[in-house]
Amino acid sequence: MSGCSRLKRFPPIIHMKKLETLKLRFCQQLQQVPDIQSNMDSLVTLDLHDTGIEIIPPSVGLFCTNLVSFDLSYCRKLKRIEGNFHLLKSLNLTSCTGLQSFHQDGSVSLKLPQFPRFLRKLDLSWCKLGDGDIPSDICELLNLQLLDLRRNLFSRLPSGISQLPGLKLLNLSHCWNLVELPDLPSSIAILKADGCDSLEIARGDLSYCKCKWLWKVSLWRRANKRVLLSMLEENAVKDRFMSVLRPNVQPSSIYTKLVTLQLPHNWYSGFSGFLLSLRGRDCHYGRHRIVIKQEMSTDHPEEFGEDWEQCKFGEDHSEKFNNDLGPYDSESVGMGYSHESDEDWEQCKYERVGYVPFSSLRHIPWFNPTYTQNISFQDEDDDRLNVELVRSKSKIGDLNEHPIDYSECWDEEYKDNKTFEITYDSKSSGIQILWAW
Repeated sequence: MSGCSRLKRFPPIIHMKKLETLKLRFCQQLQQVPDIQSNMDSLVTLDLHDTGIEIIPPSVGLFCTNLVSFDLSYCRKLKRIEGNFHLLKSLNLTSCTGLQSFHQDGSVSLKLPQFPRFLRKLDLSWCKLGDGDIPSDICELLNLQLLDLRRNLFSRLPSGISQLPGLKLLNLSHCWNLVELPDLPSSIAILKADGCDSLEIARGDLSYCKCKWLWKVSLWRRANKRVLLSMLEENAVKDRFMSVLRPNVQPSSIYTKLVTLQLPHNWYSGFSGFLLSLRGRDCHYGRHRIVIKQEMSTDHPEEFGEDWEQCKFGEDHSEKFNNDLGPYDSESVGMGYSHESDEDWEQCKYERVGYVPFSSLRHIPWFNPTYTQNISFQDEDDDRLNVELVRSKSKIGDLNEHPIDYSECWDEEYKDNKTFEITYDSKSSGIQILWAW
């Protein structure tokens, strides 16, 4: 029933016991929830996105006792939610700026509801929430994994956020008034804080001594350099991915459209993975496809064209992490077609930095310890790359002997997209890395 722009009323629901999903999205003239007059125990998903509904009556919670996902995003006329939703796991209240109160068991909580205790996903983005608008009982949601608070008006968060034992993702992007990060739970895996222009300090230490699962971060302007360093070191040791979005700075590295690595003889035993840095006007949007190919030897550089430039392995053209973040044991090698001009880098707002462990490539037939040829990296959107080999802090062992459990990298922000997806084209022998943000 989605997109029925003229629909004003929905007929009473009487005999629909087996209905599992009800979607009335974009029915902007619809002002009342369908009158539910009998049990709908099979209903698990109710989607009222961008409707004109003003009140959620108690009958919804009374008859839809097994409701799991409730989407009320962009219901800007919504004033009140009444009833009980004990089993609800996902609640989306994005841009519900008119929400006034929530009645549950006779109690009233101003601005935001008392939340069902089994919630795993709570979206309160774009709700114009100021200081004091987030109720303290949000810290009692022991099953909460994803909390989206982006684009709100508060300057501080409740300190009890650190008491959420299962929180995996906290999104604070573009909370312009936020001046301080609270202590974060040790379970945190993804932290988004880009666009927080007023943010100056983090009350807690985001280093791995506490946030040992942290692998995906977007940083604010005054980013703590230790965060990136500890993330890279810990993820490299544990053979896990890393993805960081950080504000752009004037490059101290060579960024080229094509990077070719001349692998050293000890690449397998001496290094643990690739450190990829991506710069482009839109590098913080969507998915980027990076293609890795086998290349010829560098004995005949003229075959690469007139603009080819060789950088032999071990020549330190880039002190990327040394200059920008402090010392880290990595080595940069590459060759490409063009250098990034000052004008180019100033047009880039963000830079992506990602770590791809060798173990994630173990299914590639030619990517094994015996391979000694060159490999090239290129972003299909023509953004510019810098590639480094990260030295191994401990011996990895056989890539196939101890498969890595990538479930340790919690990556359930989006249902269908993972941050890194690696595929192999047998015809071209090329590796494709889909890198999403």
